Amino acid sequence: MTVPASEMSKPSSQKPSAACAPGRGPLRHVVLLGDALLEAYSSIDKSPGKFEDALLPGTRDQWKISVVSAAEIERAGPALVLPGDATHAIIFIEGNHAIEQSGLLHSRPDAYGQTLGQLSLAADEFERTLARLIHVAQAARLVIMVCTMFQPNYKDPTRQRTACAALAVFNDRVTKRAAEARVSLIDLRLICNEPEDYDQPTRLSQSGLQKAANVIRFAMFELDAGARRSEVFF
Repeated sequence: MTVPASEMSKPSSQKPSAACAPGRGPLRHVVLLGDALLEAYSSIDKSPGKFEDALLPGTRDQWKISVVSAAEIERAGPALVLPGDATHAIIFIEGNHAIEQSGLLHSRPDAYGQTLGQLSLAADEFERTLARLIHVAQAARLVIMVCTMFQPNYKDPTRQRTACAALAVFNDRVTKRAAEARVSLIDLRLICNEPEDYDQPTRLSQSGLQKAANVIRFAMFELDAGARRSEVFF
């Protein structure tokens, strides 16, 4: 389903979709910017056609998928050129590793002030990367969707509460940047929200991945019709 985001009401300048661009066939090319989805699908065959079937089942003849990692974009800088036939971008970078590295989940309560400061610095770096990915997609005039990060699924309730609170810092940066850029948001927190959606505390199961893929596919077809105001998909 979709929920209109009134605070993100201005349409962004986007490349015409493959479905309506003159002289183009029906094939659309979606570029995954950031490697979170690629990591999530690490056990799946990435050969042409196989990856499309995994992420967007039944649409092999309609969608082509390629991946450009955040590190690759940072290394290339202004020289980066996305595929010329790209029509859509899904932006998804993972922040759970930054939370682990911050030490927040292992800190004593009296150390939280210092650790939250470290977490904020990690979120600043995360946001800079996210802003760069959005800029690259906008420069290519793609139809853009930005993914939030899904909540973790720790069995220990204290660790779960702490991790969710930390992740909220990162997801706040995601929603802020999506609103600022007037692009649509795929809220994975509302999609992958059941224990069976996970096979590890910070990794989705096949059923969780499929739930996310179904909403992503729906969002891409909805937005493929042309420019419209930003929405939240879940």
